[in-house]
Parts: sequence; C-alpha cells; structure tokens
Amino acid sequence: GEDGEAEEFIPVATTRPETILGDSAVCVHPEDDRYKHLIGRDVLVPIQGRRIPVIADAYVDREFGTGALKITPAHDFNDFEIGQRHGLENH
Repeated sequence: GEDGEAEEFIPVATTRPETILGDSAVCVHPEDDRYKHLIGRDVLVPIQGRRIPVIADAYVDREFGTGALKITPAHDFNDFEIGQRHGLENH
C-alpha cells in the first residue's frame, strides 16, 4: 500500500455488479470491530481504481453478508439517504 501501509481488503458482496461504477463509498456499522480501523480511510473501486471513502452508519446490518455495504446513491433510495447524511458525491 501507500505510505508503508499494509494492503487490506473489505469484501463487499453484491447482486448488482453493474452498479459498481456508481459507487461513492463503502459503509460499515460504526461498532463493527472488523472494520472500525478502516473508517475514514479510502478504498479502491474494482476495475476503475477510483478512491472512495469508508464511512460508518448504523443503517448497516453487521450480521448481513460481509457487514460492508457499497453505497450507490444514484441507484438506490437508501443509498441516496446515506449519501446525503455523509455528503457523498454521486457518480
């Protein structure tokens, strides 16, 4: 990674891979110990290599899937609401 940081991954599962190009953030629950250390850092969007932030929001269900949610404000109403709360750009 950059600046001597170890390379890490956040696994995000999706049934709509075509929306990846519109992702604005990866969202995790603020109390999820698996990802707390990544909140506020950037991750790379697969294929594009575009940087997006890791944000924390209680909307995320820690028990569902990987506990990490890709946020695509232009595609989903709930994602749009999260994007508004966190000041995310629409892609």
